[in-house]
Order: sequence, then C-alpha cells, then structure tokens
Amino acid sequence: MSYLQFPRFAFTGKFQADVSTVNNDPRHFDNEHFEASFQEFQSKDAMNGWWNPTGTAIMRFTDCTVKSLRGLTGQLLTAPQSDPLIGCTVGNSLSRPAGKLVDLDPDWQLASNIYGLEVSLIGTDGLPIMTAAYESNPFRDLWFTRSTAGGDSGASAMFQSVLTNIVWHRDLKSALLDQLRSASERDELSIRLSTYGYQQRVKKNGVLVPDFGYGILLGNIGPAKASQPHSFILGRRFMPTTSNGAGDLVSGNGIGCFSSFVDEQTSTLNVDLSNALPLGEGYKIAPVSGRPLQFAVLLDDAVTQDTELTKDGYIALGNVDQTQSLQDLEGGVQSLPLPGDLLQKVRGKPLAIVQAVDGSGSATVCVREAPHGLEVRADAFTFKLDPNDPAQNRTQTSLYAARYGEPCAHQKLDFWIGSPAPDYSNTPASGKAGATPRALLPINNVPGGLQLTPERAQTDERGVARIAITGPESMGNPRGYIDGQLYVISYNFAGGDTAIQQPYDKLAIVVFSTFPARDEPVDLDNPRWEDVQPILQQYANLYPVMSQGLFDFSKQEVADSAAFVMHFVFDKTIDDPDQMPVTRDLSATKRRMLINYFRNVMNRTGKTMDRQVLFGKRCPLRDLAGDRDAAPDLTGIATQRIGSKS
Repeated sequence: MSYLQFPRFAFTGKFQADVSTVNNDPRHFDNEHFEASFQEFQSKDAMNGWWNPTGTAIMRFTDCTVKSLRGLTGQLLTAPQSDPLIGCTVGNSLSRPAGKLVDLDPDWQLASNIYGLEVSLIGTDGLPIMTAAYESNPFRDLWFTRSTAGGDSGASAMFQSVLTNIVWHRDLKSALLDQLRSASERDELSIRLSTYGYQQRVKKNGVLVPDFGYGILLGNIGPAKASQPHSFILGRRFMPTTSNGAGDLVSGNGIGCFSSFVDEQTSTLNVDLSNALPLGEGYKIAPVSGRPLQFAVLLDDAVTQDTELTKDGYIALGNVDQTQSLQDLEGGVQSLPLPGDLLQKVRGKPLAIVQAVDGSGSATVCVREAPHGLEVRADAFTFKLDPNDPAQNRTQTSLYAARYGEPCAHQKLDFWIGSPAPDYSNTPASGKAGATPRALLPINNVPGGLQLTPERAQTDERGVARIAITGPESMGNPRGYIDGQLYVISYNFAGGDTAIQQPYDKLAIVVFSTFPARDEPVDLDNPRWEDVQPILQQYANLYPVMSQGLFDFSKQEVADSAAFVMHFVFDKTIDDPDQMPVTRDLSATKRRMLINYFRNVMNRTGKTMDRQVLFGKRCPLRDLAGDRDAAPDLTGIATQRIGSKS
C-alpha cells in the first residue's frame, strides 16, 4: 500500500529550500581559479555565485495543514468535525535542526536529496501527535517547463519516500490515524511531496521578495507495504511521447508524466496529478482549453498519443479534475470510482486521457500509458561508492518491471553507461568579459572499472530484479579539481519492446578518488595543516554563509581556534542535519584525516569536546544567512535554467 491508496490524508502549504548555489557550477570547485566574485549574487551580466550564494542548505515545511482525508472505503472528509486530524499541522522536527537539501554531485543536480528531515504532526492545540524520520530519498519526475516562469521557478518535481522511527505521542481519537496504523507494515508510512512555484528571485522592482527561497508544497501520507518500492508508485504510468525544447516529455496540451494505481479492493482508479497538470498565473492549475478531459480505457493497444478515435475506440471512465481545489484540498490526487464492469475493463488495456473533438463522441488521445503498458524503474537510484573503504564500495538496488501494473516475471534488463562528456548544462557563460570561470570543464563517465552484477539482470516471479554495483579497487582523479568520477547508467527492458522513461530515470553513481594517492605522503592519523587546507579552502569557497558569515576556516589560526566545532560537524553521520555539508562530498579517508586533524588540535590545545555543552550539544552553525539586501534586482531578466535543488 502507498499514499496513492486508502486510507490517506492530504496536506498543503509551503516549503523552504535555502540552498547554496555557489556549488551549482562545478568550475567553482577549482581552488586555483576561484574568484571572490563567485561568492556574490548573480548580476544582469555575470553568473557569479548564481542566485543564492548565501544559502544554508535548509529544507523544511512551513504553514502546512491537513486539508482532507480519505478513509478505507475512499470517502472524502474535509470538515474538522468529521475527524480531528483535519486542520492539524504537518511540521518539522521538535528537537533538532531542519533537514538539508543536497545534490548528489555538481555534475548531477537532477536528483537532489533531503537529509536529516524529521516530520511532525501537531494538533490544533499545538501539542505533538506524531514524529517520524523521513528516509533520505531524492526527487523524481523533475521537469523544467510546468509553468512559464524561468529556471527553478518554472520547475516541478516530487519526492516519494517512507516515514520511519514513528513515535505516537498521544491518541488523537482520529479514525483515519487508527486506520493508517492498522494498514501499514513495519511501522512505516508512505509519503509524497510535490514541489513547485519556487521563488528564486531575491528582489523584484527593487524590493526584497518575502517568499524568496520558498515554494508550494502538496503532500500525501498513506500506509506503506513492505513489498512496494519506497521512491515511486508501481502502478499505471502515463508517459507523453513528445518532447519540448527544454527536453521535458510533455503532451501537446502541456501534461507531464504521472502515475496512477488501480485499487482492486475499493474499485477505484487513484491518479496523482500533483506534478502533472500545466500551471498558469500564480502557479494555479491552467485547465486545458476546449472540451473537458476524460480518463479512458483504449480498446486498441496500438493507438498512439495524438490519435483521433471514434466513440467505439475507447471507454470513458470520468472527467479529469482540473480544478484548483484538487490541488489545494486533496494534494493533487484524484480518485475515480470504477463501478460495474469497469474494473475488469481496465485490466490489461491502456489507460489514457482523451479530449472530445465534437459532440459525436470522437476524441483525441492527449496522453496515455507507455506503449504495451511497460514500466521499469529502480527504487534506489543515486549512490556514492568509496574505494577507500571496502564496506562502502559496494551497494545494491532493486528494479521493478511491470506491464499494465502487473509484474513482468523473468524479464531481462539491459544497462549501459553514458559516453564520456563534459558538463555543459551546469557551466553557463557570463556576458561580462572575464566573469566566466576559467577552470576546465569536468569530464564525466570516463571508464574506470565500475561493475554491475549481473551484467544482464532478470526479474523474478514478482517482477523484481536485484543488481549489485561495485566500485573499482582504486580510482584516480579524472575530473581534476572535483573528487572522483560521476557515472550515469541507463536501463530498460532488453529486446525490441522498451519502456518510455522520464529523461532522468537513470542510475547516477559517484565513485570517490583513492586517497591518499601513492605519490602523496599523507599520514591520515597525524595530518599536517598542508594536508587538510585544500579541502577546507574548497569548502570555504563554496559555502560563504559559513566562511564569511561565521569564520574563515581556510586559515589555520581560525580553523584551529574552532577545532571542537569543526570536529563536531565532520564527525556526524550523513543523515544528521548538523553534518557539515561538504562531508557528503568526502571519501572515508579524507573525512578521517579531517577528524583526526581537529582531534589532534584539541588534544594539543586542551579544547576538548566538553565545550559542546555550551551549544546544547547541537551544532551552533545553523540558521545563518548572508546579507540579501546587497543582492541585485533581476526583475525582467530571464533566470538561468538550472537542474539543482528544485
């Protein structure tokens, strides 16, 4: 079961993503060619540090409220008197800092991940009902042109994951929550967040924009089942077959890809339109012009998108809800009853959205399920491998294959690594002479011994294939100033019939460089300042909110004086929101070297970790931001399209 089944509840509000953008340009990782201007806000003729160089990486909910419930039978409830859960707040951790939004790699900003996010459910009386941990998972189904706004402001994406370590603080006497707890397995809940309408402009007409760094959030929470993937819906997948100029797969009338699920127990079709329908003014749903859209069953599997059908070519299931209330009230999820024999008719036949041509019943196919209903997707799809630590140099993932929502058993799958190529998409040129970074572009997918086992996987009787990914025993430094190498691996059904996939449905893998290299005389347990300084310099360059807003740890006397703080943040696990962001870009040996360096400084100076009690045992370096009053006014200037942290 998942958020797209019953029971479930919807919440809507805003999210804050105060990401740092200096690290969006991989050339900024080059210490040798780094310029002070790269820490400044973007101007009309220079990209500088892009649109938010003073970002803190914070990711959190704001003003999110439970708007509706659907119980076991699918009945919609919207009034608080129906269930006390309606009107409650979905918020953040009650005891730790906000989560952090982090890219996998500067060369792969198409699957930003949330780390350290805790989700709380707060009653209308202000008292906690539930707290849970969001299992780190990147966004999927990113597209850049859902609205006419430029850059990330026009983009839309969705995060799907599970809530774990759930603590119920009290009994709300909510029938819906009782149903959720009974229906879920392993004490987990399924959660989906759709994000769009992100405000990335600091000023407009010379005035600071109050919603800078905020966007619209639609959320749904439902039961989780152990046999289902965490990061996507294995159901009935609608896929446009046409691409626009931005590379998005979008139908002719602006509909993107989306998933649906046929619930046999309740005879309903549940469709997630939260990330699918085009947006108009104010990021409101822009209904497709002309006659209403309808969900339908196509009677001929060979019918393609944009084909005109007679009334005998399809069976109508019901109108597509293009009202804003579906987004605001139900988090973008529509549930259609399938009465009578309609449940039987959708089995093994393609679902589609059609639009009537005239009053005769003829209709045009706007978007439909992928040809032959084929879907194959990996659950975990971003990874970091480390030859410096054998335990971290091997991982695995599961791929699910289906046809019209039913498992594809004993189906062979193919995998192939992308060709070596420079990163053109994240390295824009500036109009101002001399403002474009001088560093050479990094090259990705340089062959280096990455292994997938088995090379040609095959699904089991449940339609699931498991593959192991192993990094090489050693990795050089093919990207020069950026650690390791990025590999992008495509996958699909083997043979002639393949699934149409969202453009970024790939495996993205970073393999860290071997450190120290054979010619580097570095004592990891007793490193010198000269050994750690280049790493700290790179971090100080990329995160000015720290190096300028707090202290410049690229200088030895400053870093040594704050050894207890530096040791504290480097020693945190990857899912801890207090972890220093750069740590997620470090191999095990580089991280060990830094921890040992600051430990040795503390031992030498007597500044022990006991000093942390002054900061409540939490990181004192949070909730910082730079001076945004100094940011330029970019009103009327088209913002550079970027793929990061949408």
